[in-house]
Amino acid sequence: MMYKRLATIVTATLFAASANAGVIFQDNFDAEGSSGASALNYNSFDNWTVEQGTVDLIADPNQWGIDCVGGTGKCVDLDGSTGNAGTLQSIAFTLDPGTYTLSFDISGNQRGSSDDTMLVTLGGFLSESFTLAATAPWQTIVRDITVSTQTTDSIIFNHDGGDNIGIILDNVSLVPEPGTLALLGLGLLGLGGARRRMKS
Repeated sequence: MMYKRLATIVTATLFAASANAGVIFQDNFDAEGSSGASALNYNSFDNWTVEQGTVDLIADPNQWGIDCVGGTGKCVDLDGSTGNAGTLQSIAFTLDPGTYTLSFDISGNQRGSSDDTMLVTLGGFLSESFTLAATAPWQTIVRDITVSTQTTDSIIFNHDGGDNIGIILDNVSLVPEPGTLALLGLGLLGLGGARRRMKS
C-alpha cells in the first residue's frame, strides 16, 4: 500500500516537473527585423547581442542566394558586412544542476568562398570549434551538457575571419533533458521499494 502511494506521488511529481520543465532558450530569428527583409550588420536582436564585429540577418528568400533551414524564415550570417566577423551572445539564463541539450543548425556560407570556422561556447560546459566548407549543407548539431551546480551563462557563437561571408546559423535551442527527471523518479521508486522490503 505504501509503495503504491509513493509511486503515485512520484508520478504526479514527475508529471508536474515535466510540465514546468520547458525550453530554457529558443530562437529561430524569424521575428527579427522588418517582415521579409534582410539586414546588413544587424544589431537589434531580441535575445542576442553582437560584440567585436557584425553579423547579417538573412530573410529567405533573399537577394544574396542564401537559404535558411527549410527555405523559409530567417537566419544569421555570422560574418557581417564590415570585414570583421561578429560574436553573437545570447541573453543570460540560469541553469539548475542537471543535463541539458543544446542544438542549433549551421551551414557553409553558400557563396563559394573559403572554409569558415566558429567557436561555440556555453559557460565552462561547452567549447567546440566548427569548420565548414562553403558548400556544407544544413546540419543539426546536438550536444548534451551536464551542470553540477547552479550557474548563469550565455550561448556564444564566435566567428573567425572577416571576409563578409560566414557560417549561417539557425534554430538555436537549449532544453532540459527528460532523462534527468526519469532517473530521479526511478531512484525514488527504488528507495520506496527498498524501504517496503525492510519493513516486511
